Amino acid sequence: MDRNSLLPKARPASRRPLQGAFRSTAGRQRLLDLCAVLLFLLLLPYACSLLFGKGDVGEETLAVPRDESSIMVACDTGIGMSRLPLETYVEGALAASIPADCEEETLKAQAIILRTLCMRAYENRQSIDDNTVYARDIGQEYLDMRSREALWEDSYEEKQAKIASAAAQTKGMYMTWEGQIIEPAYFWLSAGKTRNGKEVFGEGYDYLTSVDCSHDIEASGYSSTVTLKEKDFWAAMGVDGSEKITLTRDSAGYVLWVEAAGIHMSGEKFRSLFSLQSACFTISENGGNVTLESKGVGHGLGFCQFEANRRAVQGEDFLALLHVFFEGVEIQKTE
Repeated sequence: MDRNSLLPKARPASRRPLQGAFRSTAGRQRLLDLCAVLLFLLLLPYACSLLFGKGDVGEETLAVPRDESSIMVACDTGIGMSRLPLETYVEGALAASIPADCEEETLKAQAIILRTLCMRAYENRQSIDDNTVYARDIGQEYLDMRSREALWEDSYEEKQAKIASAAAQTKGMYMTWEGQIIEPAYFWLSAGKTRNGKEVFGEGYDYLTSVDCSHDIEASGYSSTVTLKEKDFWAAMGVDGSEKITLTRDSAGYVLWVEAAGIHMSGEKFRSLFSLQSACFTISENGGNVTLESKGVGHGLGFCQFEANRRAVQGEDFLALLHVFFEGVEIQKTE
């Protein structure tokens, strides 16, 4: 914008003297001083953007707002798609993402994880003019009140109170690492320890370190098996006949890659193909059948809810839990 367009248009001076007009030199000087002050105030925001703004003039910056009340989340609320305030979404997502009978500190840690995912999605949104993020981009659906009542039945009031309290007590809190909002993965049960983020994703995930979760083997549902006819297994793999399979694992025992007869697929894709509980699996053949045995529940990265809850029972608070599974992060809070 032309800086001259910021200035008021001058009016022709009247030939007739007006009562109260500035006739003296001092009066004219006061008028000039007033105009200078107004001009300064008009140009101040522009000057600040030049001196202190990030990036070039005109560059859009999708920063996280200091006041999170402007963020809306579009999700399925049971009666169709709706836009919900961020904190309303966090409460419903918390109910959907973790058993409500977990310890309060575990629930509070999970609430911060979910809010961090929201903040990250907001920061990565496509348009600076849009204050809406989508549950599909966050990666966690919302559980509406009617569904919570059906799920919790007689314990609805107690569990709803716990969920609401955990969300409210952590309002505005989210995690950063080296000044950037993190991608805080979470899951239910490990195969014995969590996975190292650098092994799975490469650089930039140093906060996802491997954490010992050896007590997870005591959990109900730790291991599961899927058995198929050998021909059905190979047909699902897209291979004619029996072939040698090579599995590449990370240091936590999870399969990174599956190779057979020229086919190269990720362990997570294989897990999805055969509906396995995790990518920490073994493959065995016996009598024309193929048995797939998996350990743990979930992808194994980040916050292990079962181990976190065990630690919470022993007295660790939500901040300690987060720092166990997300090394070196800082807890931020919106205003």
